[in-house]
Amino acid sequence: MLCPVCGAEYVKTIPEYCSVCGWDLTSDTALFALPEIYEQKAQAKINWARQMWQVVQARESEYNSNGGIDSFSLEQNGANKKNQNLRKIRKQQAKRKNLNRRVDELQAELRQATIERFQLRSQLEWVLYRLEQLNPEVLTKTLYRIEEQLNTMPTPEAPMSEVGIDYNPLINLLAAGKWRKADELTWDILLQVTLREDEGWLRLTDIENFPCTDISTIDWLWEYYSNGLFGLNAQRRIWESVGGQYGDFCDRLGWRDGENWKYYDELSFNYEAPEGHLPVIIWRRRACYGVGKMTAAETFFAFISRLAVCVGVGE
Repeated sequence: MLCPVCGAEYVKTIPEYCSVCGWDLTSDTALFALPEIYEQKAQAKINWARQMWQVVQARESEYNSNGGIDSFSLEQNGANKKNQNLRKIRKQQAKRKNLNRRVDELQAELRQATIERFQLRSQLEWVLYRLEQLNPEVLTKTLYRIEEQLNTMPTPEAPMSEVGIDYNPLINLLAAGKWRKADELTWDILLQVTLREDEGWLRLTDIENFPCTDISTIDWLWEYYSNGLFGLNAQRRIWESVGGQYGDFCDRLGWRDGENWKYYDELSFNYEAPEGHLPVIIWRRRACYGVGKMTAAETFFAFISRLAVCVGVGE
């Protein structure tokens, strides 16, 4: 006997249910004793079951055919997990290695610090020994004389402003070595002092009446924070050394290179600049141009003349 659904063959013993597809075989034995209408229904049921069995078989076949891929995927997953574990182990090993290297570096630094501390202690002991060999009276007099000289040294303080200008922003820029911003702020201060912000340039009368305290403050701040490299006095000395020749003056200050009159953006806002390179208070765009109705040379001569008058008044 054959199972009507899956075609499994049973020769001797016929079970109640097909051992392959599970179909009820007892109903099929009476199949041909049924009336025709029931026979058709039974046949339709068998046909449906046979189709379902074929679908199941097809899916199983597809699943089996993909079994190799699934196995490969499983193997890949296993390999990926293994690689991840290896990477974790390697990271831990690298981290441990870095920690060990850092520990070694710290130990080396500690050893070096110990050596340096020993050297300093030896030097201190030597100094103390030498001091003990000196005459105490001579040592005391020497220390007193040094202290006296230090106390008599004047503490550098910038002059005040006659017109209420706050010079702290300029001090901060100069102290930080921000020379370009300090130069730009200096020009703004000149306009503020003379109430010429709207015009953007100075007249001769503005310079001739410029407050002595403020022009001294500007010069002092630039000279103090540049260690004498910049400032109006530095520019004045160079002006006098070239006999008031503006071209030669610009050559010395680095405002001109041969026939090339420098633009403002070409200046050197650092300690590599020539002496007197800053501040720029007599021109703004290019060294060969003045600001306003006066030439740059006329403006500078007016400024140093006013500075000389103010210094004379202060003396």
